[in-house]
Amino acid sequence: MTIAYSMFERLKRLVSFDDSDVENLRSLAPAIMEIGPSLTDAFYSALASEPATAEVIDGRLEKLQKTHSQWLRELIAGDYGERYFTSRIRIGQVHVVHGIEPAFVEAVMSIIRTRAIKLLAEKFDGTADLAEKAASFIKICDLDMLLINMAYADERLERLSSFTGMKRTLIENIIRIPPDTEPARQAF
Repeated sequence: MTIAYSMFERLKRLVSFDDSDVENLRSLAPAIMEIGPSLTDAFYSALASEPATAEVIDGRLEKLQKTHSQWLRELIAGDYGERYFTSRIRIGQVHVVHGIEPAFVEAVMSIIRTRAIKLLAEKFDGTADLAEKAASFIKICDLDMLLINMAYADERLERLSSFTGMKRTLIENIIRIPPDTEPARQAF
């Protein structure tokens, strides 16, 4: 894995994920665990409706639902250190191995975020307190997405390097070349 934990720390600072978010997430734990089965059902219902993801979950739904429940518990547990970081990178790697496109992961994360906010609003009667807690929930979901996407990019670079025999550093440098410096393609 070439993704450094320090990058996760930088991303947390960038989105202002701080101790108040940790406390908000911990305080949401009972409510999130109560609505968790509904979130999991919505998540897998969406995946089952899409042919590209339905085949990945086929025959494994019960096991995957348990894994999803564990993910949800970790999301609101209050520990967002190196172990959390590593588990989220691993989630991204598993998605790559199973050939799940990042767009589908992002789409179902949207389902988690929006459904959770709606269900939490019912529990908190739309109080101002909900806004702070919801913002913390969205931040941690977004941080998860960032890590999963980084795992996708990392895995794809590794595969490309292995397949082509090109050094990873060279591939990364090529990717960083600004579009206006690419060779003119009009001649082709």
